[in-house]
Amino acid sequence: MRISEKIEGLFLPRKRMVNRLAEVAADVETLASNLTRHAEMCSYSGIRASLSELAAAEAQQANAIRELLLHEGISLGMHQKPVKEGSNNWERLRNDLALQSKILRALHSLFSEWSGIDPQVAERLRECAVEEERRIERLRDLTLRCDPQALD
Repeated sequence: MRISEKIEGLFLPRKRMVNRLAEVAADVETLASNLTRHAEMCSYSGIRASLSELAAAEAQQANAIRELLLHEGISLGMHQKPVKEGSNNWERLRNDLALQSKILRALHSLFSEWSGIDPQVAERLRECAVEEERRIERLRDLTLRCDPQALD
């Protein structure tokens, strides 16, 4: 994104919200990638399978948000943010959980902002937030099952 687009986004509310939605899309893509990689690194088959399911669901979420962006005329390439890895399963999942919490907060915030501008987009964001809430509970459960003292 060019600097002129960023400045313009500060003055146009819809453009600013679309830019925020693009940031959320990048976070969801990062989370999906992290979960996939962390599933591959996990030595516990039950946790590995659950992480793979969560990764697939997050990838679908990223695609749903991309569709919203395409509807707004924004086309994004894959945006991967820098990854903060941990030394064990617990630390990696704890970092994933923090990112997922950030995504959920952003979705709730965007839902309230879009409600007054475009109710259809707001409804899709609300649906994304509901799904994210379900997945965050699963990830929290998986994180609690890991041993914070174990090293991989």
